[in-house]
Amino acid sequence: MDVSVIIVNYNTKDLTQQCIDSVFEHTSDVTFEVILVDNASTDGSVELFEKDIRIRFLESGYNLGFGKANNLGAQNAEGKYLFLLNSDTILLNNAIKLFFDKMETVDQEVGCMGCLLQDAQRQYMHSYAELPNVGNMLGILVWEQLFSFLGFITWEMDALENRKADSSFFQVGYVTGADLFIRRCAFEACGLFDPDFFMYYEDSEMQSRYAKHGFYSYIYDGPQIVHLEGHSSKKGSSKRQLLIFDGMQRYLSKTQDRWKVLLLRLLLLMKAPYTIWSFGFNLRESMDYLQILFRGHLNLN
Repeated sequence: MDVSVIIVNYNTKDLTQQCIDSVFEHTSDVTFEVILVDNASTDGSVELFEKDIRIRFLESGYNLGFGKANNLGAQNAEGKYLFLLNSDTILLNNAIKLFFDKMETVDQEVGCMGCLLQDAQRQYMHSYAELPNVGNMLGILVWEQLFSFLGFITWEMDALENRKADSSFFQVGYVTGADLFIRRCAFEACGLFDPDFFMYYEDSEMQSRYAKHGFYSYIYDGPQIVHLEGHSSKKGSSKRQLLIFDGMQRYLSKTQDRWKVLLLRLLLLMKAPYTIWSFGFNLRESMDYLQILFRGHLNLN
């Protein structure tokens, strides 16, 4: 088996169906399997996909989150490469074959690969960035304070947005988890996602860990994939923002110097009233946000 395509579904039946159909429509000249992990959906997904003979359907039993559900899929994968694909993506060309052929020709140090994702209007969108660290996050924080009239910048590293390089193949800090083509030897040597993460920043942490072991991330401008970002999660929801903050703090605590992280938390605590107001957190959500700043994470159990 050349490639194991792993898709996680949580109440995105129609999007997931569209994604799977695009995989089978556009993929040729490469052996592949599609593993769909369902996180206890209640929208009719189970009844639909358990009958789809094209795929391997796995029920998690409850909502594992993004990382642990992908880990479950990877444990059952037979492919030489893993291809993690968001349920809200659509393949426009033979992307899997292009990724496979490229991985077969490059050095073993290329552990992860992604492409330049497109939005629904076929415009390039967030596909990669430098690995987050306390320094660049502090820079964003200062920028917000000095130029707040420009609008609130969220903690998704928008200020470190990707820039299209002249080369069609170039190294980056991390590739977004929406389309992550992974070399099996990197996965076997370093594992996949840290189970401490529920959602957000697990892709950054994983690729930071890979880089420490000599496996780096690259963008390949060849595969064409549309990412309907925001359709598989409520993009502006306060719950989503809390999960982003939670993922960020977990990432920092695992990758950064402890005292730098504490300094960042202190500064975030000073601007907590503004953050709470900006995202419209209710009382419970406000307490959860403060818990993240004091404890470094939410209690997700």
